Amino acid sequence: MFNLIIHSTKALLAGLWILAILGLISISPLPTEYQFYLLVLAGIVLLVHLLEFVAMKGKVKNKSNIEISFVQTMLWGFGHWLPLLKNKY
Repeated sequence: MFNLIIHSTKALLAGLWILAILGLISISPLPTEYQFYLLVLAGIVLLVHLLEFVAMKGKVKNKSNIEISFVQTMLWGFGHWLPLLKNKY
């Protein structure tokens, strides 16, 4: 069940990033009235992942002695660092 949640989260985020990038280069399959909301959502997700990186960097380092990747955390959020903690215990 844990792996299903992690992989589902990563798949949803991959879809979000693909749609946001396609929207930025104007070849998105979504109607134009939804593009603004998609980009706002992508911006909010990036901001949350940035806060998540700042909050979890020290905690993961203290508990598992592993550095978390900034880029991976910005892309996948807890889908990156939560398995690092789970695999340690």
